[in-house]
Amino acid sequence: MRIFWDHENDKALIRALIRALMIIMLAFAAFMAVIVVPMARAQMRLAPTPQMAPDHSIAAFARKLDEAAKGEDFVGLAVAVVDQGEIALLRTYGVRNRDNGAPIDAHTRFRIASLSKGFASAMAAQLVVAGQLQLDDPIRPYAPTFSLIRPQAATRLTIEHVLSHRTGLPPYAYDNLLEAHIPVPDIFDRLAKVRLICATGDCYSYQNIAYSLIEPVVLRTTGLDFERAVSERLFAPLKMADASYGMAGFTQDDNWARPYVFGRNGWQQARLDDAYYQVPSAGGVNASIQDMALWLAAQMGAAPEILSPEALSILHSPRVKTRAELRRIRWLKDRVRETYYGLGWRIYDYAGRDLVMHNGGLDGYRAQIASCPKADWAWLPCGIP
Repeated sequence: MRIFWDHENDKALIRALIRALMIIMLAFAAFMAVIVVPMARAQMRLAPTPQMAPDHSIAAFARKLDEAAKGEDFVGLAVAVVDQGEIALLRTYGVRNRDNGAPIDAHTRFRIASLSKGFASAMAAQLVVAGQLQLDDPIRPYAPTFSLIRPQAATRLTIEHVLSHRTGLPPYAYDNLLEAHIPVPDIFDRLAKVRLICATGDCYSYQNIAYSLIEPVVLRTTGLDFERAVSERLFAPLKMADASYGMAGFTQDDNWARPYVFGRNGWQQARLDDAYYQVPSAGGVNASIQDMALWLAAQMGAAPEILSPEALSILHSPRVKTRAELRRIRWLKDRVRETYYGLGWRIYDYAGRDLVMHNGGLDGYRAQIASCPKADWAWLPCGIP
């Protein structure tokens, strides 16, 4: 296993990721991070009681975490490192509930927000590999009532367009209505009247409401509602025992991290809002750090019987350039040459290597996941302010 490598680009990237982790830890009350060093040949064997690996770079990273966790404004943190299919580092810091001091542990559930999109796209990739659907299948047969302001645009819209955010709709179309708790079917009725910013398939424009069009595709293909299909075909076989959808799954017992935001009077608990649970494919997954270590290992090839190499290639291949993302990460401009979106994943051309990643955020929660397959490593931070 390598976390710091001889190649200077690798060193710079891991420094950048650690810097990002520390910034997030200072900005948000509770933070969950998983660093996964994957392998193409190993089986997924997660140690029940992870111990600190002898690797000095892991030890150095752990010391940085220990130091950062001493800050007065720090609330909670969970971190894991996975090597050769085993957890080499799993540490938790702080509390999941400031009111009673209950600690964060390996099974504390977090809301992972838009990292949920990777599960929806993985479900679709499984079905493509199984020959049950094609990425260029049009959406309308699965969602016959769906329409856009240009009838031909709705007819042209495909599964690939939906999962790579190429609907032609303006960015984050009607997320404000979702957050106002307008029913999703009513929002789709309004989307039919929205002026498009480009032809379907021609440009990238990030969506949450429209992304949920993958849900009827899964239902009509598998005969299972979306949440059940993902639970049975991804969560269960990957042994993601804490993962779930919806508010009931999140708060089923007391082991869930409360959302906190920093305001004028310090850390305050935010209202737990269920709006994005109404679009589970876009932002509805709850998971623990143990779950996410398993998930990221599978993304790196550790569970080929569940996510085959073909499925991973489908997910992680660039589909459309994301120029706005390139502007957003100007602090990496010397090394990030181009940014793309795949299916439920962002892809950065980082100094000639693909960095596969995604961010997520809800009020009181933040998440990030990243992997660099050619360098044989990956990491995932998920956070809860």
